Amino acid sequence: MALVLDIEKIILTLVLIWCILICFEATGIHAQPGYPPKEEINALRDIAKELRKTDWNFTHNPCDNSTYWVTPKRSEMPLYNNTVYCNCNYNGGECHVTDIILKGQDLAGVLPPSLVKLPYLRNIDLFRNYLSGTIHPEWASTKLEYLSVGGNRLSGPIPKYLGNITTLIYMSLESNMFNGTVPAELGKLFNLVNLSGFLIFKF
Repeated sequence: MALVLDIEKIILTLVLIWCILICFEATGIHAQPGYPPKEEINALRDIAKELRKTDWNFTHNPCDNSTYWVTPKRSEMPLYNNTVYCNCNYNGGECHVTDIILKGQDLAGVLPPSLVKLPYLRNIDLFRNYLSGTIHPEWASTKLEYLSVGGNRLSGPIPKYLGNITTLIYMSLESNMFNGTVPAELGKLFNLVNLSGFLIFKF
C-alpha cells in the first residue's frame, strides 16, 4: 500500500512539473531579466550574416551596454557608430532590442530582411556603408520610427511599400543609386517629419 502511495506521489509531482513548464511556455517567458529573448538574439545573428558584420560578440549579452555592443561616445568621430540599444523596462525586467546603429562600418552585405524578426525595433541607422540591393518588402510590416540607409549602394526604384511604415518620423535615403520618381505612396506617411534625400516642392 505504501509503495502505491509513493508511486502516486511521484506521478503527481511529475504532472505538476509538466504543467508548470507548459504554463511558462504559454505565457511567453523566454528570457531572464536583463536579457533579450532567444528569438531576438537569433535575429541579431541573422542580421549580422546579411550585413556581413563579423564583430558582434555573441558571448556577451547584447543588452548589457558593454563596449562589445555600444560604441563609447566619441565626438570626434560622429560618422562612426557600432551600437545596439535595448529597452529593459518590460515585465519582469525583460529586454527587447529597440535600436541598431551601424554608421561607417564598411558593411558590404545587403539590407537585412531579418530586421522584421525584431518586433520592438524602432530605429535602424545604416548610414555610410557599402550595402547593395534595395529595401526589402519585409520591412513594410515593421514599426520603425527612424530609418537611415543613406550613403550606401542601394539601387532600383524607391519601394512603394515604404508607405506602409506609417510609424516613420524620419527617413533618410540620400546618396544611393535609386532611380525613378518618389512614389505617391509615401504620402501615407502621416507621421513623417523629415524626409532626407529629396528636393520636395510645395505650392
